Amino acid sequence: MNKFASNDYDSVAKFLHWSIALMIFFNLASGVVLVYFSELSTSLNLYEIHKQFGVFILLLAFIRLFWRISHRYPKLSELPLSEAILANFGVLLMYALMFAIPISGIYFTQSYSHDVHILNFKLFQIISPQPWAVSLQFLSLHKYLAILLAALVAGHTLAALKHHYLDRIDILRRMLPNLKRQKK
Repeated sequence: MNKFASNDYDSVAKFLHWSIALMIFFNLASGVVLVYFSELSTSLNLYEIHKQFGVFILLLAFIRLFWRISHRYPKLSELPLSEAILANFGVLLMYALMFAIPISGIYFTQSYSHDVHILNFKLFQIISPQPWAVSLQFLSLHKYLAILLAALVAGHTLAALKHHYLDRIDILRRMLPNLKRQKK
């Protein structure tokens, strides 16, 4: 197990964090476009792009989970215990959603008799085609999990900004790329 000498995240953890974050932001936004602007989403082939990003999020989530398990991450010792517990619970829930949302999307797509690809490779069939009512249940699950993730991401972002600007705790800088932490 790799032990960090500093209280910062390493470059791989930062890369995975920000790569997944950007893809999640894109997929949340593209999901809204898919629902409310169907003509635009069709002309942009957004459904296929949304599915590809979802599969990439799932793959990177597996890598990130492996990295998280095999490396020591900084503790949140600067925070009050209640906030540290809440932060750890939020991170755990976000990890669960990084798996559940793409998987529910795959279930919806395949239950609706469509394929899921990553690059040019067809993903293996997880579920056989289902009646439309079943497919709609998977779509609803996918949508509500995404709404939950959007709320968690908003809370995570607001908490990081609060700790940085109001509490003057240097937690945010640990995850930002190439910024030196302030010396006290």
